[in-house]
Amino acid sequence: MPRSALLLAFSAGVVVLGTLALESSSRVQAQASPLLASRPDRRPARPWKNESWLNADKPLTLEGLEGKVVLLNFWVFTCYNCTNTVPSLVDFDRKYRDKGLTLIGIHTPEFPPYAGEHDKGNVAQKLKQYHIEYPNAQDNDSRTWNLYGIRFWPSFVLIDKKGVIRYEGAGEFHLNDRNYKLWDGRIQELLAE
Repeated sequence: MPRSALLLAFSAGVVVLGTLALESSSRVQAQASPLLASRPDRRPARPWKNESWLNADKPLTLEGLEGKVVLLNFWVFTCYNCTNTVPSLVDFDRKYRDKGLTLIGIHTPEFPPYAGEHDKGNVAQKLKQYHIEYPNAQDNDSRTWNLYGIRFWPSFVLIDKKGVIRYEGAGEFHLNDRNYKLWDGRIQELLAE
């Protein structure tokens, strides 16, 4: 077989295997360029029912947050895109908590329980390590993840004071970069309404 034919066959095999590997992953970490999309259909947020919470005296409910702007952050502590975004989220929490923003982490494990992501003690340790003071729900059964149709880590859902989803997005962002400024502007917009 000529050398060029072997190279072509090898390349085709790599493409096929790469495609199969991508298709086999149902939930993946988002790339570093987040998508921030407005929700023109203005659908109502769905009530989550997580029973295990950290940094909260009692479980938070959508009904109990009426009149507040809510930013849901779907993350897992083993996701580098998620942990790279944490300083920006901590900044949002510090800047806007007293102005009407409630930031909620929804910790949704990617790996089976033996990997440690399901353990409340491990999550608590990471919250302390990353200086996260805002409430975090454990979503070990992916119920809230599925309820909101999330597909990537990290993902974000911005809910207005009336409980309507106004913006959604996914991906890593950093303090004062372009995407941070987009999210910051959207938060300010909803707080001003």
